[in-house]
Amino acid sequence: MSIDALRGQPEKELVGRVNQLAQENFKARFTTEAMTSQRGAEMLKRRREIARIKTVLSGRQKLEQAKAEEKKLSEAIKKLGAPHEGDTRQKNARRNLQNRLAQVQRTVRELGALAEK
Repeated sequence: MSIDALRGQPEKELVGRVNQLAQENFKARFTTEAMTSQRGAEMLKRRREIARIKTVLSGRQKLEQAKAEEKKLSEAIKKLGAPHEGDTRQKNARRNLQNRLAQVQRTVRELGALAEK
C-alpha cells in the first residue's frame, strides 16, 4: 500500500494493520517456508509496509505536538504583553518566544502539507 493511501486511513486501522503485519512476520520466521526466496520477499514487503505506517503515525504525532507547542508559545507571548512594554529582560524573552513560535509554525505548515497529500 502506498504512503498516500495510508495517510487517509484512521489511526485505529493503521495500528491494527501494524500489529497484524508484525504478527505475520513473527509467525513466518518460525516456519521452514521462510527460507524460500518468495517468503523472504514477502517478509521484506511486510517490513516496508510497517515502516510506512509507522512513518505516517509518527508524523501525525509530531504534528499534534507541534500544534500544542504553538498554542503554548502563543499564550506565553500574550502573557508578556505588547512588544513595547516591559524591561529589557521581558523584551528579550518575548523575542526568543517569537522566534521559537515562527519555527514551530513553519513545522506545523510543513507537517500539515504532508498530512494532506
